[in-house]
Amino acid sequence: MSSTSPPSFSQLRAFVALCDHQHFGEAASALGVSQPSLSQAITALEKRVDGELVERTTRRVLVTPLGQALLPYAREAVLAAEAFNEAVTNQGAALAGTLRLGVIPTIAPYLVPLVLDGLGRELPLLRPELREMVTGDLLDMLGQGRLDAAIMTIDVDLRRATAIPMYDEPLAILVPAGHPWAGRNDVVPTELDEQRLLLLDEDNCLRDQTLALCQRYGANPPAAVATTLSTVVRMVAHGVGVTVIPEGALRLLSGEEYAVAHFAAPVPTRRIGLVHRRSSSRGADFARLAGVITGLARQAGLPGADGVPA
Repeated sequence: MSSTSPPSFSQLRAFVALCDHQHFGEAASALGVSQPSLSQAITALEKRVDGELVERTTRRVLVTPLGQALLPYAREAVLAAEAFNEAVTNQGAALAGTLRLGVIPTIAPYLVPLVLDGLGRELPLLRPELREMVTGDLLDMLGQGRLDAAIMTIDVDLRRATAIPMYDEPLAILVPAGHPWAGRNDVVPTELDEQRLLLLDEDNCLRDQTLALCQRYGANPPAAVATTLSTVVRMVAHGVGVTVIPEGALRLLSGEEYAVAHFAAPVPTRRIGLVHRRSSSRGADFARLAGVITGLARQAGLPGADGVPA
């Protein structure tokens, strides 16, 4: 029979960390405890629930069905406790100290420099730690409490996170130099079906947004060709096909190997926002941070940043 007394925070935190890392050594390192201490916490928790939560193997840890069933509750309890500590720590010290901030790869090259330079001026007490990763990984890290917030496109499934809209960034079309579309400003999205459309690999939100513009696949189905936008750009320059690109990224391009075409109105956009956990006590702080970042983007002249999302 399981114990009626509640588990301790350290036991729940150990269980969540072990599930996230699926390795005793990595989980112990992340928590700053010894492996024996971590193992003892897991064993004690298993006695409380009267069942095996993880299956220990020689190399990895497998979460049992019971562990999978109880993990969401353990995670909520850990995040709630951390939110409490966060609220206590940040009393009177809004936007100060370390902020673990994620950012998607298709915006990082031209937004991160603005954030690093501008936040130092606007919020001198804040120390941002930036981590670049795709949308799914950002949401995983947020849910696990390993990120505080993330800059990403928010017209996707945010799971259990919440978003603060910042601005709508227009999308454009990158084509090889000499392409018939070069310089056009009236391309209709359905025309993409006539081209060899190059996409980023799966798990990248820009890929999904590009596919959403296409109505059908004809003789030239879209092809996933690379994990980074820079590689796709090089393939366009070599005449392999065309791609859809955020207009902000155009400022990073130079050379005569490619040209730009623009969509007809209404121009497709992607909505950029700041995402954080719903359970976070820092909603007001994140709203202010989103405003500061939007202001920095506007000052730098990033496309779409001069407008306010509806």
